[in-house]
Amino acid sequence: MTRTVAFNMIQLLFVIGFAPLYSGVLSRFKEHIQSKRGPSIFQPYRDLWKLFHKDEVVSEETTWIFRVTPYLVFVIPLFVTTLIPVLTDYPLAFAFMGDMLAGGFFLGLAGFFAALAAVDTGNTYGPMGASRTRMVGFLATFRRKMAEFGTTWLCAGMKL
Repeated sequence: MTRTVAFNMIQLLFVIGFAPLYSGVLSRFKEHIQSKRGPSIFQPYRDLWKLFHKDEVVSEETTWIFRVTPYLVFVIPLFVTTLIPVLTDYPLAFAFMGDMLAGGFFLGLAGFFAALAAVDTGNTYGPMGASRTRMVGFLATFRRKMAEFGTTWLCAGMKL
């Protein structure tokens, strides 16, 4: 039991620690391809530091959805890392609950709550941006799911 908890904690810490670095390396690679010079690969860490030290600004017209959504959007991807192995094939704590399909469902749930929070602000531009974001997500989800199902079909045919 302690070994499973240890693997889960290592995987969570790995994802939390290296996700901003991955984003920075990816943006640096894009800049290099476009012959541009941008910020350091550690810029996402500085952005997170600045973001976590900002004050909270909440409209008086918002409901509990607006206050809860940032926590959900932060925690749900971490929960997905306990569903899908990132570092190891050792059984994870919540691996029995789902697979890639469940991970996609939970990530979609986070996007849904983000769209609800945008609508909940009472601003006229919030719903417009939320609908645009959800439409792009809707168009990309089909392609991602087809790639996942195709990969699963190929792997099942190869008897790996």
